[in-house]
Amino acid sequence: MNRTVLGLLLGAGALASGLALWALREPPAPPLADLRADYRLEGFEMSALRQDGSEGFTVIGPLLERDGEAAATLLTAPRFGFPARQPGQRWEARSGSAWVGPDHREVRLLDGVEVDGPPNRHGEAVRFSTDHLSVFPEDDRARTDAAVTIVQGRSILRGTGLEVDLEAQTYELLADVDAMFYPRRAGGDPAGERR
Repeated sequence: MNRTVLGLLLGAGALASGLALWALREPPAPPLADLRADYRLEGFEMSALRQDGSEGFTVIGPLLERDGEAAATLLTAPRFGFPARQPGQRWEARSGSAWVGPDHREVRLLDGVEVDGPPNRHGEAVRFSTDHLSVFPEDDRARTDAAVTIVQGRSILRGTGLEVDLEAQTYELLADVDAMFYPRRAGGDPAGERR
């Protein structure tokens, strides 16, 4: 076999191998959807109004991203203030992240939620701790189906599921309730009572 024929055979083999590899290649990845927010704010403070024009909530935090397609807002490490019944008093809430729905009708606090309520008539504030909590500013309500710990004064309540009336400053644990109450006694220190 002469060198020319051998060269042509080797060239044809290389070309066939290249074409086979090209045909077996992975198809190109589809273009990524644009996951960017319509806009983002860093170091922000925002107030949202209710339908009647009164304050629904205020929120501050390091990052806000608005998703125009979903008409929702995503927040990182937010600190919320929801108005309470008495002027000047507020429900203060913190979480790792939050989602604010269309028209600000629902606020979902996520990742390590803590809520401090205004003081009661004895001057004791209530604190809720849970994994997630949905707040409905138009209705002055909040709820969760997660485990909850409530601390008020020296009393501690634990349960699963919570309904809160923010205006009336009342709350209800829905299941698996375990409580340690420290009632007030006239002229003495509170005594512990477990229920």
